[in-house]
Amino acid sequence: MRRTLTRLLLSLTVLGTLSPALHAEVINRVVLRVNDRIATLRDYQQRREEMVRDILRREQDPEERQRLLGQAGEVVFADMFRELLLDSRADQLGVEINEAQVDTALTQLKQNYNIKNDQDLQAALAQSGLTLEQLRAQLRSSLRVQEVRGREVQSRVKVDEEDLRRYYRKNLEQFRQPEQVQLREVVVLEEGGAPAEERSAIAAGIRAKATTGTSLADAAAEYAQKGVTSNVIELGWVSPGDLDKNLETAVWALPKGSVSEPVQARGGLHLVQVIDRRESRIPPFSEVSAAIQAREQERVFRDEIAKYMTELEKKSLIVANPPEEAAGFRRQIASAAVESEAGAGGLAGAEAPAPPTPAEPIAPVTPPGSPGTLPTPKPVDITAPPVEPPPLGL
Repeated sequence: MRRTLTRLLLSLTVLGTLSPALHAEVINRVVLRVNDRIATLRDYQQRREEMVRDILRREQDPEERQRLLGQAGEVVFADMFRELLLDSRADQLGVEINEAQVDTALTQLKQNYNIKNDQDLQAALAQSGLTLEQLRAQLRSSLRVQEVRGREVQSRVKVDEEDLRRYYRKNLEQFRQPEQVQLREVVVLEEGGAPAEERSAIAAGIRAKATTGTSLADAAAEYAQKGVTSNVIELGWVSPGDLDKNLETAVWALPKGSVSEPVQARGGLHLVQVIDRRESRIPPFSEVSAAIQAREQERVFRDEIAKYMTELEKKSLIVANPPEEAAGFRRQIASAAVESEAGAGGLAGAEAPAPPTPAEPIAPVTPPGSPGTLPTPKPVDITAPPVEPPPLGL
């Protein structure tokens, strides 16, 4: 009798003739259970809608967009599956995240997104379609995942220094740095500057002074004060391909200390001075060891987290009843596992990490928006390795 009633309710749902109360109950049916944790159809639908909106907002190839849209259901359900596994494990371990930890994470988030006060935070929340409670819940979930990973996965990540050295010795050419030149420039400006017929003479005069011992800054000082030229611009260390082709042709073969002929490029006539040169070189192990180690730790972490998730699944009570479009969610889980296994060859099969390039420091980029916008809530990436070992308490 109960089974008959259930089938009747489901058929009425399809026909859209359920009473509002019964309709809400069916729509909110459990689609996934992991031990004592559950996810409902409503949870799934809300997250899938968020993912679809995110995909549609991106600028991308139409075919790629359709591919992502077609996989959205599977991806969302796979994310929910992994999260419930970790949430359930956090319950078993008694992981508790206190308000102080959430406050600390929120403070860091505000710094990252250039949010300076509560008013700016509220504006950013509104623009992102979030409430403060939702944001704090998202942060709490992320901290719980970090705690579980820190306790049970991070300790498995071990990298042998001799393996790093062996990889370095076998792949020396992959670490070769190109020839570089250190440059500074002054631009005789097109807009707001001198008339076109005078710019070449001004550039020639500045170059003449700079080539006879006057600093480029002093040679251009008079014109910079009048807005005819820019101030001295430190370009720092550049490699082949970093510059406008005309500029690169003009300066690449110049000896140290010399100033190029005026070169027409964006903004006006450019006078470029070569400060120093650095020949192509292979940096010593000490300079690239941190980059190699970080790459290998990331690979080992992803490998270990994949194994760990498999172990959790085997130990868990799982009941999955996904919607039709998400029925193949395990393909997404398997795909992630294959990617992990593909990197399991370790350093022997990996490409060399890009070695650090000695250059002028890059100024931090402030996320767009004023006062800043917060990211759309996304599932915690449980495979992403932490920059530092996950905290056991902030």
